[in-house]
This record gives sequence, C-alpha cells and structure tokens, in this order.
Amino acid sequence: MSMTRAAAWLALVAACGSSPAGLPDAEPGDGHDAPGDITRDADAQPQLRGGPVRLSDHSLEDDHGRFNALGATMMWAAWAYRNDRFRLETQLAYLRDHGFHFIRALGIVGNPAGPDYWDGREIELGWSDYDDVIAGPTDLAYDQYGLRVEWTLIGDGQYQVPTDGQVRDLIDRFIAMSAPRREKIIHFELANEYYQNGFGGDDGIARLRDLTGYLRDRTDILVAASAPYSSDCETINEVYSGGVADLATIHFDRTNNTNEGNWRPIRQPWEYEACDGALPVGSNNEPIGPGSSVTTVTQLPPLVAAPLVTWLSSIPLHVFHSRAGVRGDEGFETMLGANAQRHLMALVPGGVASWTRRDCRDPDAPFRCYARDGGAWVADAMWPELGNATGGATAVYTAVSGNDYFTVAIGVRAELQLEARRALTVQVIDPTTGDTIATHAPGAGAMFMVGDGREVLILRGQYQ
Repeated sequence: MSMTRAAAWLALVAACGSSPAGLPDAEPGDGHDAPGDITRDADAQPQLRGGPVRLSDHSLEDDHGRFNALGATMMWAAWAYRNDRFRLETQLAYLRDHGFHFIRALGIVGNPAGPDYWDGREIELGWSDYDDVIAGPTDLAYDQYGLRVEWTLIGDGQYQVPTDGQVRDLIDRFIAMSAPRREKIIHFELANEYYQNGFGGDDGIARLRDLTGYLRDRTDILVAASAPYSSDCETINEVYSGGVADLATIHFDRTNNTNEGNWRPIRQPWEYEACDGALPVGSNNEPIGPGSSVTTVTQLPPLVAAPLVTWLSSIPLHVFHSRAGVRGDEGFETMLGANAQRHLMALVPGGVASWTRRDCRDPDAPFRCYARDGGAWVADAMWPELGNATGGATAVYTAVSGNDYFTVAIGVRAELQLEARRALTVQVIDPTTGDTIATHAPGAGAMFMVGDGREVLILRGQYQ
C-alpha cells in the first residue's frame, strides 16, 4: 500500500474512531484501497439540507426551501456498504465535495444463482443482514456526507422477487427502513427500466402500476414507478398517466449520431412538458454521460449543460450517469465532468424549475435568436437546420419569473447573435468555470453577440 493511501486510511479510522464496520482493524487489503487521487478531509462536515423532500409546483422543496437536485448514479452503494466501506466513503466524499445532493442506489440486483453482468457486485435480498445493508448507506450518506439517497428498489427482479407477493415484501422492508429516515431519502423508484427487470410481458405495466400504488399508499416519501422503454409521450403515458406516482423517472433518448451530435440528447428534457395528459413532475434519471451504455459523451460542455437544461425544462432532478456509477469498478474522479458541477448551484436560482419556460422563438422570450448560414444571419433559426451553418446555437432556453430571467444557450457554434425583445441587463457566464465573461444592457431591438468559441453559455439578468 502506498503512503498516500495508508495516510488516507488512518485519517478515516481516526475520524470514525475505529475501522468502518465490516472491515478489519488492520490496514485494508487491495480490495479496500481508495482511488489514488481522492483526498479526504476528516474535518469536512456535510452541508445538510433538513426535512423531508416534497414537491412545490415543479420544484423540490425541503425545510431550507426550493432547490435544484443534482444526483449521481451509484447503483453499487448497498454492495459497497457491506463489502467495501472504504471505497464507498471515498466516493461519497468526492460527490459531496463536488456539489452533488444525492445518489441513486439499487435495492437488489444480480442473479444469485447464475453468472451475469453483476457477478461480484450482487445485492441480495436473501442476505441475513439485508435490512442493515439498506439502512446503513442511507444513514452514512446523509449523516456523514450530506447526501440523500434515491432508492431504486428493484434491479433484476425476475430473479430475486419474481412474484407480486415478494415485491410487496421488499417494499414493506423499505417502508420500515425509511419510516425514521424520511429526510434522508429524496425519493423511491420501484424498478429500474421495468421491462427488463421483472415487469415484462403483456401484464408488466399493469403490475408495475399496481405495485407502485402499493408503495405510494404506505409512505410520504416521493414515489416514482420506473423509466418507460422510450421517452416518447405515448410510452410515458402508458406508465404514468392517472396519478400513479409523484415523479416520473425518464431515461431520455441518447441518440447522438445526427448533425447535432451530443447536443441532441442534452436538449431532450425540454420536450417532456409538451406531452399531453396530467403527467407527474419529471426526473432526468439516467441521461447520456461519460461511459454510459450505447452512447457516451467525451466532451465537457454537454455534461455541464445537461443539468442546466433539465432544470429549465421544469424538471427538478438531474442524475449524473457514468460508468463509475454502475458497478463501481472506477472512481468518479476519473469521469469527465464529475468535477465540473459544483459551482452550478451558485449560478442557478433554486426554484427555476417552477419558473415560466420560454424558447427563444417564443415572442415572450427575452431574446430572439439568429443562426448564420454561410455569411448571413437568419432569424429564429438554429444552426442544425441550416445547410452551411457557421454560427448560432442548437437551442436557447429561458426561464422567467417576474422581471428575472435565466437563459442557457447550448451547442453554440463560434458565436451566437441575439436581439433583445425588450430593454434588459445581461450577464454572460461560462458555466464550465463559473466566470462572468461579458455584460450588456441592450435596449429593445438591439443586437449583440455572445460566444467567442464557447459552446455553452448562461445569460441571466432582469427586464428594465
């Protein structure tokens, strides 16, 4: 073991008073070594948000007021609590130190009786200490690191809870665990991608909806059912119509092989509110990310833009989904963008998901957008629509509350021309750094340029 890792281990032991439960008092072996470049601050205190999480219009709210929730996939958390506490704590510390609010963890996963992707990372309902395995990370994440948990109860339900009675028994155990811990759980989700985790077949959606109701009837914690197999409106309605859940966990389409590239999946949450029907408030629960399955992101700007677009789309929860979050074989510190989220909380108004949405082609938006086709600027256009695009944006979204507005421009190619629809102040911010790069005070009808090679921009200010 290196001296750096040994020192980190001793700091953890000193902070805890003994070795973490489940690990020996001696130095940990290779299986418990922390990733080499994570630094742990034994004196760091979690920035706790207190009180149960509830909905307030399209926003989340607790005893500290409305907030924009930033989570991280950590499906392996319960496994690590039982088997690799040191690694779990180093990763929780990293997420806390980089601005995250919650983790998304699985309650069960893997086939205990046969080989599968989860070999060596199974989370088994049959463990004699199972109740401790789900209570433990809930307490640890919140009490020590200020992170709430989104518990997705079921992964691989076809192996571990194949009958409705077994699902109800699992739900009952989570209800019992959560009763004294309501403020520590941001929400429940019954199953991950129901159609491949025990709720397939013609009656799968009916069973899912019935069992979601069973869960929701027994807790005040916010409840979601599961991600539909598609993010189109018809499929979402099949799962979520009729008030079956408090939240709708959506896995938005990750297709990125169009001329928009990675900007296409980033803008998908904006379409959710256009769905007909009284759907629950959404959660962007498993978006494209570094190392995500099928498609992935290899540039920083889309990853920084992703939560901004989510929150402006009247969706108050965004989950950073990465390879590190699935099995835990890699650390978050190796994932592109994991260290670039922290300053977003200081930039974005806490209740922005409840502000009024405006696309820049909306006459009530603060700006009119232009894209450049060759050498000519075209009004009300986005560059992917043009044949010879040399400037403009993929999308420009705004949220407005009274005289305040907050705008995000994504996929900016070289520069973006804007026309103020009314007199206003403009602060232009690079969200990848948090730096203000320009200020403007245009009158109605005035044109100005932003961008200077930056692909994602925040513009915020007030109407005059």
